[in-house]
This record gives sequence, structure tokens and C-alpha cells, in this order.
Amino acid sequence: MIYEIDYVPRFRESEADGLISTKGYFRYFQDIAAGQYHSIGKGNDRVPKQYGVSWVYSKYKMKIYGKTDFDHSIHIATWASRLDAIRSWQEMTIKRGEELLCEGRLESCVVDMQKKRIEKLSRIELPDDLVWDEMTSVEPFTRKLKPSEKAEYRYTHRVEYTDIDISRHMNNLHYIDMFMNAFDLDFYDRYFITDFEIHYINQAYYNEELRVFVEQDGEEYRLFAFNKDDAVAAACIIKVMPY
Repeated sequence: MIYEIDYVPRFRESEADGLISTKGYFRYFQDIAAGQYHSIGKGNDRVPKQYGVSWVYSKYKMKIYGKTDFDHSIHIATWASRLDAIRSWQEMTIKRGEELLCEGRLESCVVDMQKKRIEKLSRIELPDDLVWDEMTSVEPFTRKLKPSEKAEYRYTHRVEYTDIDISRHMNNLHYIDMFMNAFDLDFYDRYFITDFEIHYINQAYYNEELRVFVEQDGEEYRLFAFNKDDAVAAACIIKVMPY
């Protein structure tokens, strides 16, 4: 079962160079992934009231091949490539004509927000014909992301009202912004992000402070956000190449 849309990018989705890339692509990915489950009546507009749970995204991995502008329509597609007892995997592609701009994978689960625990997907009664057994060329998720002693402090982000969503925790896309803001403008003038993988480990809530640390290995960067208990709230790997 493929869910797909044609879309004309908007100026608000662009970055400092006036083009659509990492930030915009992640927003399209969230929209299309949420849209697929919304289209079958299993989105976050319904499952909290009907089943007492909410979809929570646990991992993203995305490969970026090119940027796009506002003059061309793009085609965004997603499908569930695999389900197990508690996890859903959705693939995603973004194309401009025949050109593949970006592809990715998303892992998600449903969480009882009152009990704060992961529930089985059987609780929300997904349709039997949901899975399409095709994968993008995106590699498997990194097994574990752990900080090393090389990690250096960059800045502290406080979770504000505009960061939270219906689950009353920090929305997954705001972690993307937070990690991207660990680098300065000169960095983005010199480098193009080709890969971005993020793991959501401990939820962050309103007024909580997250301390962002970065460690570098060549042109790969690992970033970690620590909460007040020194636990990792989220971690990511960013790979870049020079322009």
C-alpha cells in the first residue's frame, strides 16, 4: 500500500541558501508518514481517543542527493515496509521528475501516554494488507549511538510551547532544528548534508533543558542532547561533503 502526493515546495521550508534540503525534507517525511496512517483512520487525530495511545517516532534515517526550489513540483511517496509486534517501518522517497532527491526510513511505535509505555501495534488494529515488502537503498539503522569523551558542549536548548505537540512532548522535528543549530552559518556555506540519522531515546517535555554536545570523526558528526538527569534524550549522526 503506497501513499503518495505531488507537492509544490514553499518558501517557508527553505534554508539560508533559499533552497529546500534537510529541514524541508524532514518535514515532508513527517507529513507523508503521518498522512499514510491518517488516510486509513489510524493517525494521531484518532488513535489517542479511540485506543488511548499516540504514535511516537523513534528513529529516522535519510540520504540526501540534491536540493530543490520553488519552481518545480516534487513527488513524495511512502509505504510501510515492515511491521513487528511493536514497531512500524516506513520508507520514503522524494523525486523531482525522474531525479531522486532524497530517500529515507522511519521507525515508529505507539505509546500509552498515561502509562508512558510502548504498546503492541495490535492494539490499534492495523489492516492486514498494509505492508509493501520493498525497501529503499538506505542502510539499516545504526545499532547504538553512544557519546564518547570527545564530545564537546555546544549550547543548551529549553523546550518551549512551540516545541511540543499533541503528545505534550518535544516534537521530533524540533530535535532536527536543535541539532542543526549546533553548527554555524559558515559550516553550512561550506558543507552539504548528505546523511542524517536520528534516534529518539528519552522524551523531553515543556520547560526542560537539553544540553547539546558534538563529536567529530572526519566528515561525520555525532550529536547528543542530554537532559537534566544526564541521560541522552536524542542522538544523531550527520555526514557532510564539501561543496
